[in-house]
Order: sequence, then structure tokens, then C-alpha cells
Amino acid sequence: MSESTMIKAVIIDDSKQARKLLRLMLIELANDFQVIGEAEDAEEGLRLIKNEHPDVAFLDIEMPGKSGIQLAEQVSQLQLKTKIVFTTAYNEYAIKAFRLSAIDYLLKPIQEDQLKEAADKVRTEMNTVNQINQLMALSQNLQEDKNDVLAIPVQGGYEYVPLDEIEYLKADGSYVQIYCNNNSCKTVSKNLKYFETALSESSNFIRPHRSFLVNLDYVTNYSKSEGGYLLLKRNVQIPISRERKQAIQDILK
Repeated sequence: MSESTMIKAVIIDDSKQARKLLRLMLIELANDFQVIGEAEDAEEGLRLIKNEHPDVAFLDIEMPGKSGIQLAEQVSQLQLKTKIVFTTAYNEYAIKAFRLSAIDYLLKPIQEDQLKEAADKVRTEMNTVNQINQLMALSQNLQEDKNDVLAIPVQGGYEYVPLDEIEYLKADGSYVQIYCNNNSCKTVSKNLKYFETALSESSNFIRPHRSFLVNLDYVTNYSKSEGGYLLLKRNVQIPISRERKQAIQDILK
């Protein structure tokens, strides 16, 4: 493989053992990634990124001094093209904040399939420049008792939307339309499964039909007529598929 086709990577982590393990895993599982440098704190990491301009930085969150999130915000504000993949030992509850913010992360101890998936994302999103909205959403979600901001991919970056403003999501081919309570509709080039996964730990969102995700806060009525449907506040009818009917009835009891 020629040097020009290699993906340049740096690893920033205060644990020498963690850096060594990730480097070895990349050699074995993603041999088009070339680790060109390592750092053990955020200040050293920022200098490394500025000097080497890597394609991706694998960045630990909890380090002495400045956090990994603060470093990532600096990288984004400087408009550097380095893609950030966080490595974190956060528990499953906090991982919801990463998922809603559309931030790439590897949960420690890093699993092989997770690393392969992250590497694939880096390959396909090499030209993503501005991550600041994602990071703002992540910072807000990590500070909240309840993770409540969803990062929506838009042209040139991400827009973050409070979950309580989203009424429902509708699949439209390879796109999803997101309907909000201010009468706006956002069309996103993602499938509904992407958002179902991101919202999987939010008890407010249910999938009554393969084409819809619905925020329960906007449901005013459940009707058994016409095969069954949910009525939303704006008089929108959301169909309920036969195979999901019992589950929806159990939720609405």
C-alpha cells in the first residue's frame, strides 16, 4: 500500500498501555491506518495535531488537565480537518450522549468490531471538517441529567436539535424527514434505523410503523379504527403496523 493512500492517525491518551494496545489493534485490523504520533495529554496532543495534520485523532476523554472534549473543540475551532474518534471508559448511560451527538467513539476496553466500524466511518467521512456542533451537543448532553440533544447531519456539518422539539420522523426512501414543533421539516440523508439507534435509550420515542418514529409527548390519542393509528397534536395520523400493534398498546397503557 503506497504512503499516499495511508490514513494518518495519532493517538492521544495518558495511558501508555492504552496507546500501545490501540496501535497494535490498528496494525492488525486497519492496516491502511498509519500511526504517525502519540501524545499523553491535551496540550501535547494539540501541538501534535497542528504539526502533523493527521487525518484522524483517537482521543481519550479523561486526561490530566484539559479534557479530550476541550481538545476536540479547539481542533474544530481551528478548522483543522482531523477527524475525532473518542476513546472512553464512560458507562452505558453516558454513551447515549455520544450516540445522540453523532460523535464517533470507542468504548474501553476496545472491541475488534467497534474499531473496524470506526475505521470504516473515518474512511467514508475523511472530508468532514466542522465537528463543532456535534461537540457542543455532546458537551451539553454530558452535563445534563437527561441526554436531550440530537445532532442532525446537514450540509457542511451538524445541527443540533432538542429532543422535546421533535414531533416525529418519517422515512422517505434513503432520506428521513424530521418534523418539529415549530412547523419546520428537516430532510436528512440517513435512514430511519440510524435515528432509531441514536434514540434507542430515549423512552419518549417509539416506532409504531417501519416508516415512523414518534415522540410520545405529542401523542394525543390512540385509535383502533382504520387498522390503528396514533393522533398527534397537529392532527397528524401515524399508522400502526400489525406486528407492532400489541407493543404500542402495552406502551400506551
